[in-house]
Amino acid sequence: MEILKGAASSNKVAHAFVFAGPDGIGKKLVARAFAEALNCSSGSDDACGACSDCSMMESSVHPNLIEVFPVDKDGEKDPDGLIRIGQIREVQNALRYRVERGMKTVIVDGAHRFVPAAAHAFLKTLEEPPPGSLIILVTSKASELMPTIASRCQRLNFRPLPEEVIKGFLIERKGLTPNEAGAVARLSGGSISKAAAFTDDGSLQKRRDVIQRLSSIGPGDTAEALKFAEELSKMDGLDELLEFMKSWYRDRIVASEGSPHLIANNDMERHLKDAGVGEFNRLCSAFWAIEEARKAIAPPRYGNKQLTLEVLILKVSGAHFM
Repeated sequence: MEILKGAASSNKVAHAFVFAGPDGIGKKLVARAFAEALNCSSGSDDACGACSDCSMMESSVHPNLIEVFPVDKDGEKDPDGLIRIGQIREVQNALRYRVERGMKTVIVDGAHRFVPAAAHAFLKTLEEPPPGSLIILVTSKASELMPTIASRCQRLNFRPLPEEVIKGFLIERKGLTPNEAGAVARLSGGSISKAAAFTDDGSLQKRRDVIQRLSSIGPGDTAEALKFAEELSKMDGLDELLEFMKSWYRDRIVASEGSPHLIANNDMERHLKDAGVGEFNRLCSAFWAIEEARKAIAPPRYGNKQLTLEVLILKVSGAHFM
């Protein structure tokens, strides 16, 4: 935040930023606070929180605040949705009107969720930003931004919270055992909100079910592998589940290399041992196959979920060798 305050006080604010880092560590909160400070009528470097401009910013009704987020096909807010061309056209229309004071600020949450047409349209706005405007792209997957978009923005990286802080929160506030809290803290990527969601929405148990099911599929279980792939393709939060699967294979890799203290899913260590440890190259191949499948079904590639997952599960289970 000090970097942003310095830019504001020196009147050298870049026309566009990328706020990059894990979900749930305050990137959007900082973006909102920066927009409020730039539009505060008190004249100070920070928002006063008392003037009419600050009140409107906090209520999300300020004319200089434009927020964009992924939506589903019906236009409803959805973290797993997409940023669509219609939304970008609305932003471009809003930016045509000059501001009377302050700075018109566009905050794009989940900026890695652009559909290709929307990304290309938005690129034109970044190339020729209207005077008195600021664009902030908020993302947990900066590597998935279109390179031509990323190159036109100043990037600020937000660090994850320490694992011990999250673990303590989960034990104290959520009643998890130390083993469960340690596993969730490692899997959360430094995000308290993600860690809390794992325990509140059943993701912790879903993760166990998915990993146990995957571990039970043997080289000869082609029909079971295809059935699991179909079920997996219909589950909510598929991106998160694939990340869980990656963490499972990562654990098998570090265990095979004699580093059990680095296991993330330490609440499932018994199943890790029961499953056995394959050779290093095969486990690495499975890890990267999961990552490739995750990218294949995400923007901008939009691969067929079921077909992609069928290929993946057959590969990682070894069923395709029979």
